[in-house]
Amino acid sequence: MPTYLRQWLIHRHGGCEPISLVRGSAESDFLKKSTVKLPDGIIPPTQQEGEVAIAIPYYKSHDPRTYNYLSDIGKNCLLQMLKNDFKVDLWEYLHDIDRCGSELNALIYQFMELRGIKEDGTTSDSIKKIYQRKKNCFRTIQKRKNFKNHSDFK
Repeated sequence: MPTYLRQWLIHRHGGCEPISLVRGSAESDFLKKSTVKLPDGIIPPTQQEGEVAIAIPYYKSHDPRTYNYLSDIGKNCLLQMLKNDFKVDLWEYLHDIDRCGSELNALIYQFMELRGIKEDGTTSDSIKKIYQRKKNCFRTIQKRKNFKNHSDFK
């Protein structure tokens, strides 16, 4: 997990580990459906460098003391969900104010400050690239819509 994503996630969920996901969120529901009993012969994994501890939500039918193993594929799926959440948060924060003419770098730093993300020399550049890719996708979609609407009037 990239450092900025880890810091954002921890900050978003109260600032300490293990983080507690919002019950009923997509991530919480995913953990409920994807955690299983520890398979025989598997040693319980310990938290690795760059990972974040997430408390598995308790459900009467799915007790985390029993259902507490998430496979590597499951971890990758959860990571992709969290990356998408980050992109949505970044887009929602920057999209409207970016059009106001403010300098993008300053807006990125403001986003980082508000989301508990510390600069490590590459963080702001990484976040800026993520935003630029989202913005380019958005513009492409807008151009296609405009072209289609313009073609309909001929």
